[in-house]
Amino acid sequence: MAQRQIDDPRLSPMLFGPTEKEKREKARQERAEGAENVENALILTSEQEQDANSLDDPKTRPLLFGDSLEGDDPTASSITLGEKDQGRRFFGALTFLVPDETNLSIGVGPVYEPDYFGSDDYEFGADPQVYVKFRNFVFFDDDGADFGLFGFSRFRFGPSLRIRGRRDQDENPALQGLGDVGTTFEFGGFVATTFLDRFAFKAKARHGLKTGHRGTIVDGYLTALLFRAGPVSFSTSGHASWIGNRYADAYFSVTPEQSVRSNGVLPVFDADSGFRNVGGSVNAYINIRDRWSLNPYASYNYIFDDYAATPIISQFGDRHQFTVGFHIMREFTFGGSGR
Repeated sequence: MAQRQIDDPRLSPMLFGPTEKEKREKARQERAEGAENVENALILTSEQEQDANSLDDPKTRPLLFGDSLEGDDPTASSITLGEKDQGRRFFGALTFLVPDETNLSIGVGPVYEPDYFGSDDYEFGADPQVYVKFRNFVFFDDDGADFGLFGFSRFRFGPSLRIRGRRDQDENPALQGLGDVGTTFEFGGFVATTFLDRFAFKAKARHGLKTGHRGTIVDGYLTALLFRAGPVSFSTSGHASWIGNRYADAYFSVTPEQSVRSNGVLPVFDADSGFRNVGGSVNAYINIRDRWSLNPYASYNYIFDDYAATPIISQFGDRHQFTVGFHIMREFTFGGSGR
């Protein structure tokens, strides 16, 4: 379990849920009540307990300016799968086809956000959230599904997919004449790694298939856990996106035909590939009782000149994009020591 804590990139909103130490303590208490005859076989040795404590320590000091935690972690310099797998440092998908434990978290909450990317019209809406983790193999959240087919130490990679919702021209008068951008099935790959125990990087490159934009988008994320104090945790992240020519045409270009359909309100504009935006977000996680949590968040995106110049944004929108909201989450654990 200490080994699994090191290898998990922890990029999901459940990064700050109950610690493995807390889950182990609860499991030991339940076993003591109904199975005293097996308790002795499950007690951690003093050496294992020391390792687990070093991994599960909340570490409330600021992490951005502190020393590296690797020197304090006796297992960080040599990550393996343990004796059951002959200490291999490389693993494949077959290792995780039958996971010991599955984590499911579902929640919902209000969100205040632009009605389309680049808009200056904001609206309230319901923001459902679903997070699923099959051990270190499958990760599913609002950014799609990632399948960690291969990896070693703190690094993993594999296929990634996402279904991007449609943009309807009826959503906003500024989109009249542009037509709809249909729902898009995006498929590609991802790479992810963790370092200094509290930092994580993930990059995804995906291409739209069949309907929708049929273009390419590359996203990069850098996440830092700043502190954890009791039931409260706080993180920040930065992200940037690069888009291909087809993607840019679907969401930012205005063809002569579209300009005519808008009655000349939108002049002709040709968008090319390039970096679309850069931004950041802050997240707080507050554990409530056993498996409930409150997750307030806020994010900001800055749209670069090549795309902010489109009349869709320059005339009717805003290059500064904000989102605020919160989720009420409920966690379920299946298999292993979960219920």
